[in-house]
Amino acid sequence: MTSSSQSQKSSASANQRTAVWIVVGLLVVAWLCIYAQVRHFDFLNFDDDMFLSNNPWLKQGLTWLSVQWAFTADLFIFSKHAEYWSPITLLSRLVDSEVYGMNPGAFHVTSACIHLLNAALLWAALYQLTRTKWRSLAVAALFLVHPLNVEPVCWLSARKDLLGATFFFVTLLAYAWYARQPSTRRYVLLVLAFVAALMAKPMAITTPLLLFVLDWWPLERWQNPPVNTANWRQLIAEKLPVLLLSIGGAVLAVFSQRNWGAIQDPGQYPFPARVNNALVSYVIYLRRIFWPDDLAIFYPHPGRALPLAWGVIAFLILVLVSVSAVLLVRRYPFFLSGWIWFGLVLGPVIGLVQIGDQAMADRYAYTSVIGIFIVIVWTTAKLLEKQPAIAATGAAIVVLALSLVSTAQVRTWKDSETVFTHALAVTKNNDLAHLNLGNVYFLRNDFAAAREQYRQSVAIKPNQFRVWNNLGVVESRLGKQDEATQAYLRALEINPAERKSRMALARIFIDRSQPRNAEELLRQATVAEPNWPDPFFELGKLYAAQSRWTDAVALWSSYLQTHPGDSAARQALQNAESAAQTSHQ
Repeated sequence: MTSSSQSQKSSASANQRTAVWIVVGLLVVAWLCIYAQVRHFDFLNFDDDMFLSNNPWLKQGLTWLSVQWAFTADLFIFSKHAEYWSPITLLSRLVDSEVYGMNPGAFHVTSACIHLLNAALLWAALYQLTRTKWRSLAVAALFLVHPLNVEPVCWLSARKDLLGATFFFVTLLAYAWYARQPSTRRYVLLVLAFVAALMAKPMAITTPLLLFVLDWWPLERWQNPPVNTANWRQLIAEKLPVLLLSIGGAVLAVFSQRNWGAIQDPGQYPFPARVNNALVSYVIYLRRIFWPDDLAIFYPHPGRALPLAWGVIAFLILVLVSVSAVLLVRRYPFFLSGWIWFGLVLGPVIGLVQIGDQAMADRYAYTSVIGIFIVIVWTTAKLLEKQPAIAATGAAIVVLALSLVSTAQVRTWKDSETVFTHALAVTKNNDLAHLNLGNVYFLRNDFAAAREQYRQSVAIKPNQFRVWNNLGVVESRLGKQDEATQAYLRALEINPAERKSRMALARIFIDRSQPRNAEELLRQATVAEPNWPDPFFELGKLYAAQSRWTDAVALWSSYLQTHPGDSAARQALQNAESAAQTSHQ
């Protein structure tokens, strides 16, 4: 090769590197335009309140005890401030609270930065797997700006989805490195990355199967060396350790979710209804990749109300796409590989095991849609192989359009009122959105507006005892004691153990000079909730008002047997004993 040709080749390579970094710079600008606004966003009143804003562990910051909590919560001890065993996610929240205090805007900025990091890691992983720079960058660009990925960035409770993706991409990077030149050291790095992914969010459990698919395309380990028994044994054997870790992660996830009560009663969502919803959900995820016009924080599960015909149509669509991918496998191997990626990664959260009341969730698609992005980018690149200018222009237009849509979508996550008002605008029969919007109005002391939202929530889903209790509270605040009584009675009818409704109803009976009714409710409360002091003190006041000092002494004596350190109760006992002695003199 002459020095002139070498110089031309070096110049072309330098120009290409410059072009790549210009595109990367533009993508960072797009990311800033989309997500810079989150620095002004608030915590939400849905999950964020329990896991972040009202989490006492975060408020104490990064300490030895809080780190210990992060590694033991929902593994060795149940904690209502942890979704399930996800120590890496909990540690990230602790670090934020240590650095920023409980500043929600700062938490949001961290999440946005993790999303940018994830796009970079995805680009690196795909480049190492496929050895194609521009196509990998195009997939990462779609991932960075797509509105379907707004939810895990803007909902702070979804930090687990972001971090699970971070280590999922590191796992893919490690596997690409290992597959090129297998060694023990590289395999250990792969295992550590996968363990970290499971410790962030157990959704990564299908990764071992995905690695086997990647062996076929793009790594071509099925074909090179030629397929033979020894080669197959090696490919399978090297997946066994990560597969065992995956099974362990799945077991831990189910165990901790059962502790939370998040896994739904099969009677509420029968298996045929779950299958029907899963099939339809796959197709809706696909549709939202191409037309994301109805994204919301919560999609109510339709249960038995979802027509069977929809499931049949969805099944036929999925079969059609699958058959097409198989028929085109020789010319477009990436089609089948990307399609399997989409189905596999989404599989654990598609709803066959129902967790929560949602039909689906945008955050579940965060890493699964990459498979479809691969299909789109590689197919477009192949079809326009001889027209790179058209391909580049089209890609720029798509990224710009998605960025504009995402910017608008991010605005809907500003605060609780905005996110749930938007949810009601784009979904139907959304009882949870009405409930949480009612909670927003309640905290503003706008009880009339809160009442309207609670009423709409129970109209959609009548058996929500907590919402009936909330409705009772606002009716009482509005001076509608009869309506409040009916709401509390409905809550107790649905759940006889609903303690707040029982206490509120007892106070109404006291105000109405119906001490016998109040006493019965309070006595039930002391039996049902022996560690809850409120009914004991309320019942003690009732006895005192009736000068029933003997009953009051018996009440406080019983309570102090299990709560000997309660100074207020001991003082109440002394007052009752003194009053009893005076009344006998």
